Amino acid sequence: MKREDDPYLRKRYGIPEPTRYKKWFTPALIVLVVGGGWLAWSANHFSRPEVRTTLISFTALDSSHMQVRYSISVRTSSKAHLCQLVARDYEANTVGEITDHFPAGTFTPVTLVSVIPTRVAAVNAAIIRCALG
Repeated sequence: MKREDDPYLRKRYGIPEPTRYKKWFTPALIVLVVGGGWLAWSANHFSRPEVRTTLISFTALDSSHMQVRYSISVRTSSKAHLCQLVARDYEANTVGEITDHFPAGTFTPVTLVSVIPTRVAAVNAAIIRCALG
């Protein structure tokens, strides 16, 4: 018989009884289940946004118009959507802005071309936001 297995020596020297599971196992398992579930949900939810846009190109047509080509795909085509586009000058001032409205039920992933009227010559364009409208 080992000394560690003798009940008298265990009691005398305060050696704890061997346990099958450590004390940290149950809280760690709970954190793993809850945290893993939340991580899986957030990865799935935020990797598939309601509206996804990609700016493909922009071209200055003349000193008062900027052409923007972009693609948009939506998760729910049963709702109306809108996209806000801006044109900016050399110092990043907004010189033109339009909002494209898309009615409900007309959507598949699509590429669009829009022309933004500007007050002075623009050098770049951007999609500010696309959302449910």
